[in-house]
Amino acid sequence: MFNKCLSGCDNEKEFEDCWMKMVTDYKLENNDWFKRLYGLKDKWCTALNNGLFSADIRSSQRSESTNHAIGFNANKTTTLTEFYGVYKKTIKQWRRTEQQDEFNCSKAQPDIGYEMAGIVRHASEVYTLTLFKEFNKEFMKGISATSTLIGEYDTTIVYRVTSLMGDRSNEVIFDSSMMLITCDCLKFERFGMLCCHSLRILLINYVQRIPDAYIKNRWTKIAKSKVWDKFGKVSLAEKVGRNIPWRHEITRKFYNLVLRAEENEDAIKMIEESHKRDSLAIDALNSTKNVDVLTDASSSTKILDPTRSKTKGRGKRAKGHFETSKKKKVGTSNSIQSKEFGTKTPKQLLF
Repeated sequence: MFNKCLSGCDNEKEFEDCWMKMVTDYKLENNDWFKRLYGLKDKWCTALNNGLFSADIRSSQRSESTNHAIGFNANKTTTLTEFYGVYKKTIKQWRRTEQQDEFNCSKAQPDIGYEMAGIVRHASEVYTLTLFKEFNKEFMKGISATSTLIGEYDTTIVYRVTSLMGDRSNEVIFDSSMMLITCDCLKFERFGMLCCHSLRILLINYVQRIPDAYIKNRWTKIAKSKVWDKFGKVSLAEKVGRNIPWRHEITRKFYNLVLRAEENEDAIKMIEESHKRDSLAIDALNSTKNVDVLTDASSSTKILDPTRSKTKGRGKRAKGHFETSKKKKVGTSNSIQSKEFGTKTPKQLLF
């Protein structure tokens, strides 16, 4: 029951009812520790923090993910140098996985077991594969739920959505003119994706697309391109050496364009002609810039090469291997002739 109070309640009222039932059943009215814990409920109860964006990630999960990423290669006896090597390998693996996921999101189609249409198809085009799986789970829950009309005020409609088991119900307010929808479960505010209750109401009102106000850029396939849009507002001087995001984004755009045109002969011809035309225009633009650079260089002071000096040994022919090998060795101390009289017996006989 304490686990339900910790993370199993959807709102404050449900938490208060669960807490009072636990205190009554286990006779904890006079327990000082539980009283102090109740005073800190805003720090540990998830039902009281639904309005804050957390992507449904708890602090314990963050530490567990770090341990899972690094702990299998490092331990408490690992040195700092060894840890740095493990860290580089881990980062490289993350980047490789990210690139593979980006490729799958841009090319692969999710397999959900039924034909996608309407809001589901729009979600598959917008969200990544991982987030689309979460969206599909919420959508299936919304299909199995039941909705009851509570009231209608001009373009604003209030519904009561009940789960399949009938154990929980939530109030959903939908404004058809402004395409605004809110639910008291606050899943969108907490996770950044519409809940099953809101999807149920959008479905019965024949809404074919997810409203733009309820699509978080961080969950979409084009999240990196949004980063480049912010990067594009930076001045040209600050962009030097930082054109990698633009290169990746423009490569992806042209690659998708080629894929759409590969089955149409007219489209292929159009792309080839456009490529030739743009190539000539870019070459002309670059040549103009080069001429300006050369003009500026010619108007400046000319720097001549220094006079070549003849170094020692220059001009002599290098000796070959055999010439150097036949070189006579320097005589030893025995071959040195002494000039002192009487140190060597003459060859001629004197007597």
